[in-house]
Amino acid sequence: MLENMLSEKGFDFNAIEKEIYKIGCEFAAEMMRQFLTNMDEYLKATRNKEDYRHKGRHGTTLKTLMGEVTYERTIYETRLENGEKAYVYLLDEELRLATFGKVTSNLAARIAECASVCSYRETAKKISNMTGQAISHGGAWNVIQELGEKLSEAEERDARLANAYQGKGSLVTPILFEEADGVWINMQGKDRPKKARKCEMKMAAAYDGWELEGKNRYALRNKVMVCGFDDTREFQRKKEGAIAAIFNTDEIEIRILNGDGGAWIKSGIIDSDVHFQLDPFHKNREITRKVKDKEQRETIRKLLSEKRIKDMLFYIKTISMLAEEETEKKKLNELYEYFSNNSEGLIPYQERGLDLPTPPEGVTYRNLGTMEHHVCDGAAKRMKHQKASWSKAGAENMARLLSKKVCGNLYDTVTSLSGTVLPEHYQEAIEEVMSAAKTPKKAGKGYQYPNRGRMPFRETFVTNGRKAILEMLGERSATELVCR
Repeated sequence: MLENMLSEKGFDFNAIEKEIYKIGCEFAAEMMRQFLTNMDEYLKATRNKEDYRHKGRHGTTLKTLMGEVTYERTIYETRLENGEKAYVYLLDEELRLATFGKVTSNLAARIAECASVCSYRETAKKISNMTGQAISHGGAWNVIQELGEKLSEAEERDARLANAYQGKGSLVTPILFEEADGVWINMQGKDRPKKARKCEMKMAAAYDGWELEGKNRYALRNKVMVCGFDDTREFQRKKEGAIAAIFNTDEIEIRILNGDGGAWIKSGIIDSDVHFQLDPFHKNREITRKVKDKEQRETIRKLLSEKRIKDMLFYIKTISMLAEEETEKKKLNELYEYFSNNSEGLIPYQERGLDLPTPPEGVTYRNLGTMEHHVCDGAAKRMKHQKASWSKAGAENMARLLSKKVCGNLYDTVTSLSGTVLPEHYQEAIEEVMSAAKTPKKAGKGYQYPNRGRMPFRETFVTNGRKAILEMLGERSATELVCR
């Protein structure tokens, strides 16, 4: 049979590889089903029967990394600490099973990782090919929306705690660096402005210094990001909540705020301990855009580097008055206004004579100006290209996940977002499932469900390739397979 399979037209190594991978996933899914079933039976036999009353079993199907896994689990009635009645799956609690709909958190993390660089349609295609199960682009979209909404709830919770001076952050730093910028995104539907196509999404990052990661390569330490279309006041509230969730804000002595001078950014200057710095990228970009003459550009940069701010402003005003072309004059006046309105931030923070605290061992304080990189990695590459357009809710949900990815904690965040306790309002639905017509007669009395483990392909169409692979495996069941 193996010879026949190999001689079949078009059946080559690639086909064999795909077939064996599919078999492996089906074996793994069956092993997972058997494990969950056996674990559920063990928990039923060893539980505290006074605290957990058996209420029957409920079948479910999970979408996992290895494919769909269908199994049954036992529902128990219990009481929470406040006396409220609740229904729980002990199996879920024991295994810390976190799901999003029917998608496990591991698979949700893969979907989020893929969706951070690909369209939802391409994400669905890649995940389906990887797991051997059907994931629609709508299903991928649903996962991202649920994850984003859970992150939004966490943001609001952190903001309320910070507002009540109850932030739970434990990291101690005497100095905090903050950067902010906006990214303009194409909108759709009711969220699309009447006279334009785009809206600005605010983005902000905070961190407590730089760590050497390799030769001449530094990474931001303890980074946190927030984003959204909120108005200035609401955005600042959420930003402070995100900071207070990580850092002990009572111990922060100095804040350095880097940005392009936008009003919503400078609204973060809440007291004298916050020092604004005009972002180097925007500063140099404006000089390049507004000054036509190369020598004049170099003169302006030289005056800036020498911290001769008044002289620089006087020079820009002078060359604007001498400019012959109205367009050139207009651009120079715009540059003058831009630098004049942000004159307090033209000198880098290290050169202002500030009493900066000594950085901890292994940490250094460097030049700010990473926000363009964060905007690019955090939103622009995924949300501005591929002819993408967004609703405000959809854009914010995606941006929240992108922010977690930029901060390096996307997987940990996704896998920590779901709980396993069923509130009392699920009672009606559970009782419907557990009706006499649907519940085993001995439910709750020690009824043992038999293990119904089956060999993959036994109840499905078997190709010549599968027959050959089964022959090579000696038709061993999943329970007989061991790692050596």
